[in-house]
Amino acid sequence: MRVKISYTVEIEEVEKEVAEIMSKASSDLDEAFHEIVSTQNLIDTQTGNLEQYLETIDLARKRMMRADQVLEDCASILQGYKQAKKAIEEQENAIQNG
Repeated sequence: MRVKISYTVEIEEVEKEVAEIMSKASSDLDEAFHEIVSTQNLIDTQTGNLEQYLETIDLARKRMMRADQVLEDCASILQGYKQAKKAIEEQENAIQNG
């Protein structure tokens, strides 16, 4: 079961935090890629068994799903960040034009 968590950071740190979160997705995708390539080689050389192929494919798919969820979270964070920056900019413009 997945749950949402939230915490606050300074606005200047948002992009850095998102990059750190994205590293989880990158890692999952990298592992999934290697599992897929390994399984493809086993199938090509007929050096594994069907059950092993299926398990590895399932594991790779789960890793990709996890990566997709992390990337969705990152997109959501960046969307909120974009809105916050726009609001700050509009507020600064209103003060200058004030």
